[in-house]
Amino acid sequence: MTSLTARHTCREGTPRRRAATPRAALAVVLGLTLALAGCSDEEADVVATSSAPPPTAADRLEQAEGVLVDAGTLHLSMTGTQLPEDTNSYIISAVGDGTMEPPAFTGTITAKIAGIQADIPTVALDGDLWVKLPYVPKHVKTDPATLGVPDPATLFDPESGLVGLLTQTQTPAFGERARAGSEIVQEITGTLPGKAVTDLLYVGDAASPFDVTYGLVEESWQVRTVTITGPFYPPATSTYTLVLDAYGAPVTVTQP
Repeated sequence: MTSLTARHTCREGTPRRRAATPRAALAVVLGLTLALAGCSDEEADVVATSSAPPPTAADRLEQAEGVLVDAGTLHLSMTGTQLPEDTNSYIISAVGDGTMEPPAFTGTITAKIAGIQADIPTVALDGDLWVKLPYVPKHVKTDPATLGVPDPATLFDPESGLVGLLTQTQTPAFGERARAGSEIVQEITGTLPGKAVTDLLYVGDAASPFDVTYGLVEESWQVRTVTITGPFYPPATSTYTLVLDAYGAPVTVTQP
């Protein structure tokens, strides 16, 4: 009897485990769910914070510069609008092909020279310029300054040509997106120092800024269009639009 009583007393002194109620279990589950959700939100915030910011307009111009230089060759067409009628000499348009190494051009320049408009087959290579003037049976070597036109080969110089305008563009900003044929073009607007324009095209007011709009093809980031507006022939405001295509196509420029 004594041992039985002692065993019974020991069993009664041991704490009993209480069964969890459905309400308590639900509280635990909800607490864990909220804790995990909080961790997930924190992780998402870390990922969002550490991801790279989207490219700026300046970044896209820098990218387009690399694409342009890597092409090595281009087809170019240039058209002027709002050109002053009272100016005796200026370029109306140009079309042709060019190489960057070395800078060279072969094509046709339409210009007004001493008040007369003419289509002038032109070759520019190694700093020399050959033109076929009206009523002249063959190309003749001449000085661009004599004709009042820039050396078209300089447009293709991989450092100081059209490529150089991209990095000299001030306050670049994204403009509109538009479809050009089968391509989606992202516009980037900005301004160019007057000296950058006059050094390249040999015309314009070097002391005045020029507005510029680039059309960059999305995905490839080729420069498809360059539109420059400003005092090319002051006090008039004129525009030159260039279209660049056929990136990397075979081009051979030889002396006539």
